[in-house]
Amino acid sequence: ICLPPRLPPDVFSQLHAFPDPVPGEDGHYKGFEEVYGTDTTEEYRPSLQQKVPGLAANSHGIPFAPSAQTARTVGKTVKCIACDKPRVIYSTHKLTTQDQMILKRVLDLYQYSCGCELQELMPQERERAPKISALLDRVFVRANLHCTSPVEIPYFSAGIFPSICFYCSDEAVEQIEGAYPTCESCRANHILPFKRKNVENAREKRKKTRK
Repeated sequence: ICLPPRLPPDVFSQLHAFPDPVPGEDGHYKGFEEVYGTDTTEEYRPSLQQKVPGLAANSHGIPFAPSAQTARTVGKTVKCIACDKPRVIYSTHKLTTQDQMILKRVLDLYQYSCGCELQELMPQERERAPKISALLDRVFVRANLHCTSPVEIPYFSAGIFPSICFYCSDEAVEQIEGAYPTCESCRANHILPFKRKNVENAREKRKKTRK
């Protein structure tokens, strides 16, 4: 049930829908003030963009390997506004208390969707916001994610984040030995996501049995 708006009717009637991202001529998205109140579409939403054919599956856009260790270094995720899945933030450098505070403020203002990069928030004039610029040079999310992608494996292997469903991020999960947690619905519709070491162990056992 939607509650009635608190704004006066004459003010409320002048509000516009939140705009979709629109690319500018400089290769960055246009500013909010420039597109607010105009007709936009989801055509340029990063999570809906066609991936370029031939790109490797690991083209994550991060200058180092995203792993459990680089996930623990930050200890934070950012949620997609479309699918509500948490996406891991990675860094090779441990963040200071001040870094954590800046990151929180930045994320509070960020409408993240799968496929976006934190570097989209980089100030055009870096010298005017040196601390934010320095931070965004060190923290990353995977650029090759989309809303149908499952939760990243480093989310689970880092061992610091809440237990959620591997496929849909639901919190009502069952932990089956040797597999990543799943909810009842996803267990009925997907194969059980066994951890790599368990898959390899099962293969070795099958090989020994055949001998």
